[in-house]
Amino acid sequence: MGGKSTFMRQTALICLMARAGSFVPATSADIGQIDRIFTRIGASDDLSGGKSTFMVEMTETATILNYAGKHSLVLMDEVGRGTSTYDGLSIAMAAAKYLASHSQALTLFATHYFEMTALAEEYLEIVNLHLDAVESNGDVVFLHSVKEGAASKSYGLHVAHIAGIAKPVIKEAEKILADLSEGQQKVQLAKSIPTKQQELFAPEPEKHKVVEELEKLSIESITPMQAMQILWELKGEL
Repeated sequence: MGGKSTFMRQTALICLMARAGSFVPATSADIGQIDRIFTRIGASDDLSGGKSTFMVEMTETATILNYAGKHSLVLMDEVGRGTSTYDGLSIAMAAAKYLASHSQALTLFATHYFEMTALAEEYLEIVNLHLDAVESNGDVVFLHSVKEGAASKSYGLHVAHIAGIAKPVIKEAEKILADLSEGQQKVQLAKSIPTKQQELFAPEPEKHKVVEELEKLSIESITPMQAMQILWELKGEL
């Protein structure tokens, strides 16, 4: 809906057409030396090969990481979506870091993981882009224009509504999203509150009553018989 996949595909096609000496659909184009084009776009399994959708995705990603060079054009679309959220985010972020620091290929890396936008602060080679959209009267209009910076929000629920998902489902999804967002904010707030510094030494254990009585005892002022009586009483308290 936003146009990111179209933007990525047209970039590859324009580079291919330019390298072939053809005209390109642009007022002007400044294209560097591109020797190979690598893509990781779409999601499909390989039934004949016995590979799941995620395995196909990882195999293609491995090929890119192993063979892409500094003159390559790499298109990565939603890497990591075929597994759990944290696993997918970890793989996507690690792959992006590797491409930036090792392969140094010209890369378009599309993702819905907002956490990945922080990489632009860590690597000078990484720049955040987003497809612009505006909200009007509860509806979303996708402008299909590329702007600098990270996206401010996701419009997944709006797309689900446009696709015809039943209103009760959309309402429930909005409620769940609000609960998840509130929970995440609470977690972040809890992490920001400094905890009490742990004590380096354990507190001294409380003295037993028998020990306290013995410390109070004045041996010089009692007779042997009294000492025996006191010891008998203290033994009864053990």
